[in-house]
Amino acid sequence: MKNQINKNSPLRGKYLVKNPLLYAFLKSVDFFSFLYFKVLKIQISKFLKSKITLKNEKIDRQKLLKKPKKILLSNIAHLGDVLISLKAAIAIKNKYPKVSIGFVCSNASKEIVEKFSLIDKIFVEDHWKINRENISKFKKFRKYFISRKRAISEIKKEKYDIAIDLHYHFPNSIYLFYSSKIPIRIGYVSAGFENFLTHSLIWENKNQHVSSYHLDLLKFLNVDLGLDLDLDIDSRDSKSVDSKIGSKFVKISNNIFTKEFVSRYQDHNLKNLENYNLPNDYIILHIGAGSEKKMLDINKWIELTKKLLKKDENIVFTGKGKNEHNLIDQIIKSQKLENKVDQKSLFNLSDKLDFSNLSYIVKNAKFIISVDSFVLHLATILDKPTIVIYSGINNFNHWVEKKQNVFPIVQNMDCNPCYMKNGCKSMACLNTIKIDDILAKMESFECKS
Repeated sequence: MKNQINKNSPLRGKYLVKNPLLYAFLKSVDFFSFLYFKVLKIQISKFLKSKITLKNEKIDRQKLLKKPKKILLSNIAHLGDVLISLKAAIAIKNKYPKVSIGFVCSNASKEIVEKFSLIDKIFVEDHWKINRENISKFKKFRKYFISRKRAISEIKKEKYDIAIDLHYHFPNSIYLFYSSKIPIRIGYVSAGFENFLTHSLIWENKNQHVSSYHLDLLKFLNVDLGLDLDLDIDSRDSKSVDSKIGSKFVKISNNIFTKEFVSRYQDHNLKNLENYNLPNDYIILHIGAGSEKKMLDINKWIELTKKLLKKDENIVFTGKGKNEHNLIDQIIKSQKLENKVDQKSLFNLSDKLDFSNLSYIVKNAKFIISVDSFVLHLATILDKPTIVIYSGINNFNHWVEKKQNVFPIVQNMDCNPCYMKNGCKSMACLNTIKIDDILAKMESFECKS
């Protein structure tokens, strides 16, 4: 089975951007940096340095790749992206147990990275473009420049050997690596700044999970998790490749969280669970996503809730923000009015959970039904049975891991995936999903279990 996609593409040339102004900006950066690095700087180096010196510099870089002491990873995107990218640290640590690993992330994702025992140092860069705070553009720009300046200063002191940018969309951290004077810089060229990398890959649109894209970058460090990934991946079943990767991660990720987190996870969260008066068995419904276009219509959630209640299921709603909290309240009120449901069967925990609390709630759920969101990735990592309701905006293969207990509900349409950030007017890919199909997937898993 070929895993190369021949339909719609998210690419514009070699860049993962649609905005014409951003495309022109990245083209300009790459053009002028090419003239500097590949023409001017080479000529200056040849004039100032001998051939022996240049050869020794190349040998030194090769040595760093074979025996790195300090590696810096970066993913400044949102929570789900960061959670997935932490798998790269597991792979690196498995190959180089003594290596020190740093991580660049946004302030919003810092709480997750702090819980991860394999990360020794954390550096914060809040890029204005992906900052979801409810503040003005001016404040976002100001926060970005301040955080970037501080990050560069702190990274320089650490003197990392290698830096790997795991985020292949714009914005990336490639220029940050260069400004921090890190000798080896690895990343994809799909978000520009190609010439500031020492080792680069062209991003190709494949039916593989994002963690597989990360592993492709780690090949420069000879990290492959024991898989024969040098084979032509098009000639292999991408499902079998991703499942092997997943099972390998399970084996090597037993003690990845800090002792403080594990202690709080077991004790503090147990008390919180008692405070919420949750039953022993419950299903989680997570209705919210980073983009409203990826969210299922509220009437379908009302219908799903009604049918689950008829099966005597207890339902816990999770979410974040005032909008999601209000939508959940609306769903719960509709059930009380129509079915006179007792409060004990429905729980709104929106905006009540931090990362450790949410982890505990998800870990103890018997089933999760979610849209494309952080909860999907958290449930997958915690190995919980999950149904994900996926829109046709993005390729679900990139973001939904191929596991036996993860069930994507995706409509097979000619326009899916469309790669349109704001979707279309009809959003038929979501609006034509039937609640009975979701319940059928759930019942099928329960029968197999």
